Amino acid sequence: MRRRRRIVRVEEPRDGVEPWLELDAVLKERLRVALASRRPVTETELRKLTEETRACSLILAAELERGEARLAQLDADPASPLVEVGATFRAVSALRRDRDELLSLLGRVDERARAARAAWLTASARPGSR
Repeated sequence: MRRRRRIVRVEEPRDGVEPWLELDAVLKERLRVALASRRPVTETELRKLTEETRACSLILAAELERGEARLAQLDADPASPLVEVGATFRAVSALRRDRDELLSLLGRVDERARAARAAWLTASARPGSR
């Protein structure tokens, strides 16, 4: 029986939307699918998801750091337009939420992976399973 792969279609980046936010959205969807799936996720799939999620979280963390530095610059300049401060603050808040959600999903996938490994080890340690 062949497994069907779920293909996630990535659209071209929309105007004004950074490519890493598209990557973040696609990755979150893949993590949700892995968590909702009734079939066990393979070790290879788990490793790939984990690596991609960590890479994306590093990108988001760097963007978050850049946004926070920009906020500090705007805060230091009394002539900074309030509109720009507000827009930068909203962008930083959104990035923080995205990164936190991504890491939360990764944590849930890691928990599921640990449970699957523990079940596999328990089954392989039973007498007669060798």
